[in-house]
Amino acid sequence: MKSTKKQLINRGYLPKGAEHKYFDISFDEKIKLLQSKIPADRTLGARLSAGSKDSKTVVYLINALKFEKKLYPKIEICNTLVSFGLMSVKPLTAILGIIGTNQHKTVPEKEFKKDNYPLPRDIAGRTLAKIGKIALPELVKVLKNGNEKQISEAVDAVGFICFYESKSEIYSILTECYLKHTQNNLIKWKIIRAMSGFSESITFLQEQKQIIENDRLRKEIKRSLSLIKKN
Repeated sequence: MKSTKKQLINRGYLPKGAEHKYFDISFDEKIKLLQSKIPADRTLGARLSAGSKDSKTVVYLINALKFEKKLYPKIEICNTLVSFGLMSVKPLTAILGIIGTNQHKTVPEKEFKKDNYPLPRDIAGRTLAKIGKIALPELVKVLKNGNEKQISEAVDAVGFICFYESKSEIYSILTECYLKHTQNNLIKWKIIRAMSGFSESITFLQEQKQIIENDRLRKEIKRSLSLIKKN
């Protein structure tokens, strides 16, 4: 069903190109827009902030992302953070798992049956996934030293990145993380899914298939093995 104009405005929609006449405004004016009570102004502020590429801008964008509820400002904030690349990575890893309520809390009963890799449900994880392989070093630090909530979301981002551009050195780190969290089925399920991007994981997955009793995890192993063989 197509959204009405009123619904789009309420969600902060701003047509592409609407920002052109504001390119000359100051940094402070951009931030003021980013903090406006009007959703479309926040979209505009986030879009214009792409032209102020520095660590101070990242701080404002991250703070805005923590509280943003409307769709289009949120999309624009994330797009700008992605455009900043490496500069955004560390601040984004610091907020893994703390924004929103859409993250997996338990292993879902419903299987994901497509052949692609699902985008992370966590907004910070999703943005890191879009930034790509330059985010991996910081994500690896989370896998090694983060709390379980952070790790759970970092695995999704790592899995997405490596599914489309495999990095063999990440496989052993995922295995180590898996063995460290054997009592956490959610992390294990996510790592099993992430291993679909690593041909090196075949033996490990086959071994786990023999010893795991959880049927949902066994099905995810079967899916990962199938994806590896296809690729």
